[in-house]
Amino acid sequence: MSLMLLLLACGPPRIEDQPDTRLPEFEDSGVGDTTPDETGETTDDTGAAGETGTTAPDDTGGVETIPDVIEEEIEDQELSDSWFFSNEAIQTIEITLSSESWNNLQFEPYEYTEAGVAVNGEFVETVGVRLRGKYGSFRDLNGKPKFKIDFNQYLEGQRFYGIETISLNNEVVDCSYLKEPIGYALFEEMAVPAPRTGFAEVTVNGAPYGLYVIVETPDDRFLERAYEEPDGNLYDGKYILDELGNFVALLDFGDGVDDLFQLEEGTDVGNADIIAVSDAHTGVTFGDSYYEAMSPYIDWENFHRLWAVEQWLGQNDGYVLNTNNYRVYFDPADGLAKFVPWDLDYTFLYDYEWGMDWWGPAGNIAARCLRDEACAAAQKAATAEVIAAAESAGLSAQFAAMQPLIADAAAADPRKECSDRSVEREQDAVEAWLTQRSDELRSEWGLP
Repeated sequence: MSLMLLLLACGPPRIEDQPDTRLPEFEDSGVGDTTPDETGETTDDTGAAGETGTTAPDDTGGVETIPDVIEEEIEDQELSDSWFFSNEAIQTIEITLSSESWNNLQFEPYEYTEAGVAVNGEFVETVGVRLRGKYGSFRDLNGKPKFKIDFNQYLEGQRFYGIETISLNNEVVDCSYLKEPIGYALFEEMAVPAPRTGFAEVTVNGAPYGLYVIVETPDDRFLERAYEEPDGNLYDGKYILDELGNFVALLDFGDGVDDLFQLEEGTDVGNADIIAVSDAHTGVTFGDSYYEAMSPYIDWENFHRLWAVEQWLGQNDGYVLNTNNYRVYFDPADGLAKFVPWDLDYTFLYDYEWGMDWWGPAGNIAARCLRDEACAAAQKAATAEVIAAAESAGLSAQFAAMQPLIADAAAADPRKECSDRSVEREQDAVEAWLTQRSDELRSEWGLP
């Protein structure tokens, strides 16, 4: 689908529909219902200090105690963060902004500004905060914005249980609040490195901003977890806007936009690795095997699996259908480009309802693959693998566990843009998708 179709479908940010919740000017010494006290702990209206030794589910389903310590205070930089990226609990994240920082985010929303943040009552005094999102999901502070919190922005080396950055998704597009946790779980089941998720109730200067989905940011910590050799280059493949918010380009290989891929982690090589893939792609002539020609550049197993999971999930805004919302990692272990999924709010959607077609993908690599007999056969085999993985991963059971967990928080979300009935309908639609999608793909691909 073209960007124009996406804009027509999404519409402009609907901040005018939100009540004006802008806070009045206030002193930096403390505003809102939750602020740090003189000891650095957090107090609420009752005056009770934030508790230490917070508990959260561990990997076994039991409970582990979260020590009251920020990572910069200890030598070991390998603290477990599994309690944070957990779909079995809802964290509490309190953001504190000075009046200056509030205004900074209103006028320069994509630029970091200084803030304080408390996670489950554990206060970190100095972090960077900015807003996120573009067409469809951007909201300012008067609505329900996406946030990015960077513990490292102003204090080099500061981490929170090993975490450098936190991405908080507002779910204004996904009324179910469940598409991203389920979707990323299927990518992981197929050995496609993907962000972990969690849930959080967020406040800003004490004002409730509602239920958010935590998404692990693809950064150096993510690369260390996902790859044996994490020192390669990671690029962002999302579409580009200019400083005025005007559309510039969707990013794909072979389209003459190699210099617009943004380096997220690694070493600046002038995008030489991106250029090499594009040159190889455009250099394959009629009669040559595209599959063989691109094998020294693309990790085909990774690509086939990413494509198959995107199709199973109905990802209408990913690389294959829209050349958007993806990362590319150049793995030093083999030198190959590996795709990383990102931003799954436009999933569980049928392609034809959006003027798209899985048999006519927008992604250049996918389109050329379908015209290569060997590549198309490999994609069919990968689709069969994903169908088997989806059935063995217990996605319906995960849905059944998460739905009641977030029910009260979703109902109480004061800034959600969906009615309670819409939340219920969207969750019902996701549940139905989980039971029927495999059969739909078997029919489309002619699989038994």
